[in-house]
Amino acid sequence: MRATFLSLGVASLLAFAACDRKGTGAGGTSTSGAGRDGTVAEAAPGQSQPASTGQSQSSSTGQSPTASAPPSDQQAGAKGTIPPTQTPAVPLPSFADLADRLEPAVVNVQVVKVDPSAPSPYEGTPWERFFRRPGAPPPAVQAAGSGFVISPDGFILTNNHVVENARSVKVTTNTGEELPATIRGRDPLTDLAVVKVSPKKQLASATLGDSDAARVGDWVIAIGNPFGLEGTVTAGIISAKGRVIAGPYDDFLQTDAAINPGNSGGPLFGLRGEVVGINTAIIAQAQGVGFAIPINLAKELLPQLREQGRITRGWLGVAVRPAPPGMVPANAGAKGALVVAVDPNGPAAKAGVKPDDILVAIQGRPVDESNRLPRLVASLKPGTTAELKIIRDGQQKTLTVTVEKMPDPERLVAGHR
Repeated sequence: MRATFLSLGVASLLAFAACDRKGTGAGGTSTSGAGRDGTVAEAAPGQSQPASTGQSQSSSTGQSPTASAPPSDQQAGAKGTIPPTQTPAVPLPSFADLADRLEPAVVNVQVVKVDPSAPSPYEGTPWERFFRRPGAPPPAVQAAGSGFVISPDGFILTNNHVVENARSVKVTTNTGEELPATIRGRDPLTDLAVVKVSPKKQLASATLGDSDAARVGDWVIAIGNPFGLEGTVTAGIISAKGRVIAGPYDDFLQTDAAINPGNSGGPLFGLRGEVVGINTAIIAQAQGVGFAIPINLAKELLPQLREQGRITRGWLGVAVRPAPPGMVPANAGAKGALVVAVDPNGPAAKAGVKPDDILVAIQGRPVDESNRLPRLVASLKPGTTAELKIIRDGQQKTLTVTVEKMPDPERLVAGHR
């Protein structure tokens, strides 16, 4: 069965699951360390018994004991290679104090946006022909998501799909204060956005953590406004890291903490009270499968979003996929990325890159996985002259490429949908 990732207003198969449209039900989806930007920060045992190894006993006739009988299948499988723990069971934590401390940094983001795909409220009525004239502007709809304050002066981080095409944005704090907001920066490729409010007094702000240090199995809590239910707290663990679900810059944390429409843009906290992710997407057919943008990715982009309003990335102009096993020599130092297409006008083509080349390193940084290449290239400033190591016909070669500015992200996103 094919998985459908929920996100709001993208396409029929793709919808943002953590952005809740008011009055439309749950049809949408969320598209669900140690930082210095914030002020809200932390907060009879039994041992397993060994399997019996029963030996045969001496016979009643006084004969010497026979050799040990081989264990039964049940006995042989009773003890695995991973030993059981010898420590007491750990009691489950209470998240009450942590949630109480962190909730002031979480906000409700309400928008009025233009959605060309939204049905007219007059559809199927005699009034439809008056309100659905050819060339008429698409209707405005109300939608809501979540966000969290990243600086006391009113900068708030959320998802791009929450505020995309917004005519107006309003933020509601956990005290009920409503503040008009402006969009300061958006990045469709990573689904991040920054909005700004002008509070009368400083706001409680969250501390940005270290998502690289987060481990699979770590406890996390999500705080947000699913279905308009403000201040909802759910808990779970990090189920996996490095998930790729749709785009070239995907590097999601997977979590089983409940994420629902309206959670989009809300924080995923670790037990120290630091943000490790931004809740973004869910799989429509699944339960307990949510995705969060790792906070380290957001920290890299925040300065540009706040100051420039958009992200300027480096660009090579290649399409890649994982290199088949055996095509990369053992001394290459990386798994590499197989080039399947080259933009004829892109910098890679100008440097001599061809389809079927395998890219193993750029600027000395190994391409361990094919999905890592876009992130490595994007981190380079346009105009940078970079060393590109490739495998061609089994031989290593080094090319010099001048990284160019990535074309319009909106066009690239459309190409991936």
